[in-house]
Amino acid sequence: LLLCQKTLNKGIVMEVINILVIDDEEGIRESIKRALRNFKMSLSYIESDYSFAIDTAESAEEGLEMMKAKRYDILLLDNQLPGMHGVDLLKMMHESQSDILTIMITAFASIETAVSATKNGAYDFLTKPFTPQELKDAILKASKHFILTNSAKKFEEEKKKIRFQFISILSHELKSPI
Repeated sequence: LLLCQKTLNKGIVMEVINILVIDDEEGIRESIKRALRNFKMSLSYIESDYSFAIDTAESAEEGLEMMKAKRYDILLLDNQLPGMHGVDLLKMMHESQSDILTIMITAFASIETAVSATKNGAYDFLTKPFTPQELKDAILKASKHFILTNSAKKFEEEKKKIRFQFISILSHELKSPI
């Protein structure tokens, strides 16, 4: 059930976590791409390594179209966008039960915005200006959450499958006793 893509890199499985950055400032979009370009993640309890593929959009409307065309795992979303604001996009996504992890990035953080964003599914906040290390820390935190959540879903599906097989075998044995 992992949503991220898998690639083979010299015999090592490298999974790709897809990130969409929606921000109207080109400098922010490009600095995020540059900071995460060669960024890799490895978790001791998961046998895969992870890299990040970053796409960018300059408006909520453009980002929405991109999310319809491609599945993203993490969204870095500015709130102060031309046209539709980030929190409005977050509300739309929340209503459609989107499972994308959203990190709000904004220079104009307020309690009202934070409460509204959190109620509508924001996972974390990153205040502008941020350093490359702060960005990487936020991405690591969200990625770990994403990976563990999807692993739990995968184990739950496996549990259901095993339970079904057990019940099938049990019912067969009860129908034809020795």
